[in-house]
Amino acid sequence: MDLYNRHKEDVWKLTNAKQRLEPGRVHRGLTDNEIASRLGLTVEEVIEVRCIAENDNISLEAHLDADDTKEKRFKMKNIFPH
Repeated sequence: MDLYNRHKEDVWKLTNAKQRLEPGRVHRGLTDNEIASRLGLTVEEVIEVRCIAENDNISLEAHLDADDTKEKRFKMKNIFPH
């Protein structure tokens, strides 16, 4: 948890996950590789911190809404039969 506590704010500011929470705001988040290079971490460390930060910062409702949206898109494209 020490790694997470030291880097959570910086990783969260840079990640692509934020743009999903701020619709309409221009934000091109960085990839895990880009974040690792910028912060001097390994990609694995960034992934670990980002995943925990996503769980801490994205509500269950937002995850469920995203699942519903994905399901609707699939149905509209007839990927899954109705």
